[in-house]
Amino acid sequence: MLCRRAGTGRAAVKPVPFARTPPVPPSLVSSRPFSSTSSRRALWGWLPDPSNEPLAGTGLGSGGPPWLFVLEVLIGLPTALWVYKCIMLVLFQRKVIYMPWLPPGSRDEPLSAVTATGEMGDMRVKEVRIVSAEPTKWLRQKVEVRAIEVGWKEDDEVAAKRPHVVILYMQGNAGTPLNRLPLFRTLLHPPRTSSYSSSPRTLRLFPRLTLLAPAPRSYWLSTRATPTERGILADYRASLAYFHATHGPDARYVLYGHSLGGAAAVGLLKQLQQGPFACHSHSDDSATPTSEPRISGLILENPLPSIPFMVRALYPQKWLPYHWLGPLAFDRWDALGDLERLKESSGEMRSLWIRSGKDEVIPLGTEEGVKSGELAGKDGVRRMFEAWVKSTERDGGEARSEWVDVPGALHDLAYNERRWRQELRAFLDDVGRT
Repeated sequence: MLCRRAGTGRAAVKPVPFARTPPVPPSLVSSRPFSSTSSRRALWGWLPDPSNEPLAGTGLGSGGPPWLFVLEVLIGLPTALWVYKCIMLVLFQRKVIYMPWLPPGSRDEPLSAVTATGEMGDMRVKEVRIVSAEPTKWLRQKVEVRAIEVGWKEDDEVAAKRPHVVILYMQGNAGTPLNRLPLFRTLLHPPRTSSYSSSPRTLRLFPRLTLLAPAPRSYWLSTRATPTERGILADYRASLAYFHATHGPDARYVLYGHSLGGAAAVGLLKQLQQGPFACHSHSDDSATPTSEPRISGLILENPLPSIPFMVRALYPQKWLPYHWLGPLAFDRWDALGDLERLKESSGEMRSLWIRSGKDEVIPLGTEEGVKSGELAGKDGVRRMFEAWVKSTERDGGEARSEWVDVPGALHDLAYNERRWRQELRAFLDDVGRT
């Protein structure tokens, strides 16, 4: 390596002094050893220096137990979890109320897949498409409702001699119409006691039954739209209009509501009292006003009293925050309130109320609640029945309402019981003869 002696070669370069940094205020000067991170925190002023020392009241010292930490665990953590869960339940309540995805895979199952298995038996099933009067919630697009029309295979000449009863079936909050084909077979099967007599005086024929089971929006093959109370009622109303336009005014019309469909049946009756509706067909998008069908019968099987009632019944403890979430329901389905506030009753309409003895979905009333007189302890379905009968008697109508208990039956399996079959057939026979 070559080096030059001092003073020889090129002139020495003078050093350039470094720029001075601005002095730090004494209040921001830290006693910790200088570092680039601590200096930046000190310059910002609001960033504290990191420390491993515990906060006051959270450490195990000579002063006693860490009360602040104990309060955070016993009070703060449960409160935070409750607040979070309440917010999620309110925001996503329609995901809890409406479950069209149950059972898994049934949402995309076509009718042809069921007919290929031979499960239809003697039933005649066809698929129907109906355009609802209520568009989608956000994009305001057309909603197409898929339904199945079910009847029993029989000779047309014999069927023409019998009275015709058509049933609009309104389902619960889960499943598809195809999942309820066993129920429809039990309901539509002609009773063995029916006989045909040549004498007109002794003519005693069981009515010819036709059932329409629509799948409201987001269910089965219907349009995937956000289900709401207003939209589902519009879907059922359009289905009733289609039924009336297809079978005419001579048929007797019966509304059959199960679970959430029971609340929909009450809401549909309320709407029918308010004014005419529009009929839509699958081939024409235009709405044609049609006369309202005369509802001859109402069947309610384990109907839903209301969403707020269910919230209070499922969480009866008043110290739980979930007990007070009922007023925050987007879709109230207040069938109990509609019946208690009913101004115009249908005194000429027959009604059948079916209650499962072991209903695991709609809570049954407790003996303690009935004796104490608390409304929360009473059976909500029984309260609906009492409100219906009271409105009928108030208007001077004939009480033609019947309450049927089905002991041992679950929420969805009452149709397997013998009493269910007997009472349903007797009720439909009476509707057909009136």
